[in-house]
Amino acid sequence: MLTPGKTVSPLFDLKEYDLLLIIFKSCYFALPASPSLPGFIHFKIQTMKTRLFNLSVIILSMALFISCQRDAQEQLVTPKSPDETTAGDELTSRGRAVCNTDVYDVLLESKTPVNGNWEWVWSFQNTNPGNGTNGTAQDLSHWGIPFGACFPTSSIVGAAYSSDGINWTSFTPIIHVDPSVSCLTTPVLKFDFGTVGSIKSYYRLTLSQDFPPAWSPAYAKSGSNCCIFNFDGIGCNDGGGGTEE
Repeated sequence: MLTPGKTVSPLFDLKEYDLLLIIFKSCYFALPASPSLPGFIHFKIQTMKTRLFNLSVIILSMALFISCQRDAQEQLVTPKSPDETTAGDELTSRGRAVCNTDVYDVLLESKTPVNGNWEWVWSFQNTNPGNGTNGTAQDLSHWGIPFGACFPTSSIVGAAYSSDGINWTSFTPIIHVDPSVSCLTTPVLKFDFGTVGSIKSYYRLTLSQDFPPAWSPAYAKSGSNCCIFNFDGIGCNDGGGGTEE
């Protein structure tokens, strides 16, 4: 069955066809078929013609079979169209970066009462850094937490980040939509500090109230990719999760 837009290859090359035709004509029509010839000679000529005709049919059938095999081989090696390409193909054949949250290791390092407040400290590690292909992930650019309605954002006292967990850089925490990503369009608390290689980075959030830990979603930006993942985040005092997707 013909496929629209597909070029059909000839059964065999023109040179091969011409050669077969010349051989057939020269052998077949060169033999006389005159009824004046003796009977046994006439019979032998007719027999030779029949055999030559059968041989020509066999040769043409072989040429057709070889052509079909050649066409099938071409279909096997023909690249897929973009619409037919799977995600795996994108990763391996085109070297395209894809979102791989399995390489992210986000740990709740501590939750500590300090001067009437509660300090939450997380570490973020890229366990398989690279260019974003073959199961690797590019260095983290930043990540953030979306808070649910049950979490009072007024309880956020301060925020900071660190490359070693000892020396901290404080910043004013603001809850807003991150315009640099498309995977999450709700307001988030953005930690605008990333990772280098497989070295851990640390993030601290200071709250005026005590909340339980809860399995919660967050997002991470690395390269041009925005990934949603789950981590041990802040829960609600009513027992629900503290963040929402």
